[in-house]
Amino acid sequence: MPITMGGMASGVDTDSIISKLVEVESQPIRKIESEKNVFRQKKGALQNLETHLKDIEKSVKDLYGFRASYDDKKAISSRPEVVEAVAGKLARKGTNYITVLELAGTHKITTDAISKDKKMDAGVIRISVNGEERSLRFRGGTIDKLSEQMNDNFDDIVNTNVVNTTSESRVLVLESKVPGKKGEMRISGDLPFLKSVGLSDGYREGEREQVNLVFDSTYFYDYAGVSRPFEEDGTLTVAPDGKEVRFSGVLWREYNLATPFEVKKNSILEFDSSFVEPEKEEDEFKALPFKVETGPTESTTIKGITIEGYNVSRERPVHKVDKVVDPEDSIGVGIVYREDEVRKEELFKISKDVKDKQEIPLGERFEGKLIERVIFYSNTGEVAFKDAAFVTPLDETKELKPKNIVSDAANAKLKVNDIELVRESNEGINDVIPGVTLSLLSADPDNPVEISIDNDIDKAVDKIKKFVEAYNKYLDYNKQLTKAGMTDRKDSYKKVKRENGPFVGDMTIIQLENSLKQTVSSAYPSRAEEPIRLLSQVGLSTGDLNASWETIKEGKLILDESKLRSAIMENPQGVEMLFGSDTDGDNRIDNGFGYTMENKLKPYIMPGKSIIAAKINLQDESLERADERIEKLEMHLKNYEEKLRRKFANMEMSISGSKAQSNWMKNQSGGGGGDGE
Repeated sequence: MPITMGGMASGVDTDSIISKLVEVESQPIRKIESEKNVFRQKKGALQNLETHLKDIEKSVKDLYGFRASYDDKKAISSRPEVVEAVAGKLARKGTNYITVLELAGTHKITTDAISKDKKMDAGVIRISVNGEERSLRFRGGTIDKLSEQMNDNFDDIVNTNVVNTTSESRVLVLESKVPGKKGEMRISGDLPFLKSVGLSDGYREGEREQVNLVFDSTYFYDYAGVSRPFEEDGTLTVAPDGKEVRFSGVLWREYNLATPFEVKKNSILEFDSSFVEPEKEEDEFKALPFKVETGPTESTTIKGITIEGYNVSRERPVHKVDKVVDPEDSIGVGIVYREDEVRKEELFKISKDVKDKQEIPLGERFEGKLIERVIFYSNTGEVAFKDAAFVTPLDETKELKPKNIVSDAANAKLKVNDIELVRESNEGINDVIPGVTLSLLSADPDNPVEISIDNDIDKAVDKIKKFVEAYNKYLDYNKQLTKAGMTDRKDSYKKVKRENGPFVGDMTIIQLENSLKQTVSSAYPSRAEEPIRLLSQVGLSTGDLNASWETIKEGKLILDESKLRSAIMENPQGVEMLFGSDTDGDNRIDNGFGYTMENKLKPYIMPGKSIIAAKINLQDESLERADERIEKLEMHLKNYEEKLRRKFANMEMSISGSKAQSNWMKNQSGGGGGDGE
């Protein structure tokens, strides 16, 4: 930029003149900046309009299809502190009674209290939950280190955390992540190490594999062996639950196993049995006299005297001979197995005096054999065999019992309408009452909870209210965008222009408003038994019959809530089909107010190239072009200022040169006379 003298030669304030000239030259830039403000305002207005339209779309989507709530149900619990209930659309109206007998418990155990600074020995711990086993080889260290490593190794099956018991000691808490009985934590590993930290105090007792015999009369077959001593005359009865079979009289039967049982080293056959002696019949023959029969008369002469008499015969009756039953062989069981494809059987006599559980060891004699059938027999009286099972005790070294149990793994027990059920969790029980999800919060075995299922129209009413609110807000905002100022004075054009909305006369936005208003006032087809075709039939209108034209023209929706509630209660199907219906039977909604309104909005707000997005892009492009024009004008302004400064600099230099020459000439003319003196 050229250096100017600032009027030093001419005495004129050239800098001020240049600034004013530049200011005049920059007026086009000010005008473009003003245009940019208009573009920004329009862009912001369009973004707000898009938001209002999306609010309408979001609210109208909730009025039809799977989001609709006209057939929603609500579940009311008489004691929500015991049972909470949530009803879905498929729930049936009515009343159910829930009694919470026991809550499900998550298995939780702890270690002993351990000093936070104590260095524990190394050891191995294995934990199994619901068939998933994880192991940890602990190298030794503090309880915090043990907790950290257990979190790393067992995180998917067990929650592990440390709790301070005092300022110096802590316990490690282990809680199964699987609820109910199946979530029991089974611990194994180094017993000395686990004892030292208090996770176990010894081997678990009573663990065993068990195969129960569930009796079914279909699978009882005739005895195929040769050991039966008497002809059969008995009967067989199977209990409905399949746990007991009863023999009466002489009866031998073989029960066929669905799957052969492989005998292991410690396997036993256990069962309960009870025996009732047969009733003793009274011997009628002993009570009768000898048999007496009279034959033809006979004459007998004794010492000359003749006596007439009858010929009498006498017989003892023939007594019934009872079968003799060995007391030690009244009842028994047996097994059938195969050896080299040959049927083998082994019978075991049972004491008829034993009333509780009996066990027959199988492992020592039949280890590795496959038992195909179990023989049950009775030679007299009545015998019941109950709760029969093959049992194999597990190796005690495999599993340890926890020492400090905070809560046992347990299933929830509840009664639903007097039917007792078991569930693994207290939460999310959705298979008890159709369409209802239960949450058990506390147990109360003595007091049932009443769960009442009824229609829930509040959700539907709230959704319609949200739509009305969104629609009316859009109309208010759209009115500001398209507002046209009015005046009867010719000289007030600029004032009226300032009152206009940013999109006054924009036919795209005006047509959208008209289209939505037409959608609100239209009638819709319905296949309901009691069809509802107009919004006004459910309490939605643009004003009363006697409303002013301005109110009706404005188009805002007014909701008669009582009329809406009555319509939903009395005719939910009709209301549902008003907002969305299938007119061609293809199970797809293709008509209705909600469907139509959403489709009217789609071209304006759909993702991608929507009408509103295109208008916003147009404003962005206008802003970019304005910036380009400003950039060119600013470059011109810079050059213009430099040109002015050069011109004024040259002028100052010319004036300064002229003055210097004038002064020199004056000095020359005036200076000679002065020297002569």
